[in-house]
This record gives sequence, C-alpha cells and structure tokens, in this order.
Amino acid sequence: MKLIKIISFFFIIYFIRRFIQLYKAMKKIQDAQSQGKTYKEYTSENSKGTVVNADFKVVD
Repeated sequence: MKLIKIISFFFIIYFIRRFIQLYKAMKKIQDAQSQGKTYKEYTSENSKGTVVNADFKVVD
C-alpha cells in the first residue's frame, strides 16, 4: 500500500508539471493572437538569428 501511495504521488507531480507547461504554452498563443500575430510568426520572431547545430534532442 505504501508503494502505491509513493507511485501515485510521483504521477500526480508529473501531471501537475505537464498541466503547467500546457497552460504556459496556451498563454503564449493567446497573447500572440491578441497582438494580431499567428503563433508561427511569434515564435520565428523570437528565435531570429539563433542557429543551433545539434545531433540530439533535449526532452524535458
């Protein structure tokens, strides 16, 4: 029973973090739309001039 509580605790923390990330992404999209820009224009505007050559992918 103790193991189930520990595992469920970690799942709850994981899903809360994912929800917060989703909320932040939706907030950025909403702010971009309220300024009259599409999200694609908003992200390309913020990442101008930064080129990264990488052979790996960073996963949070």
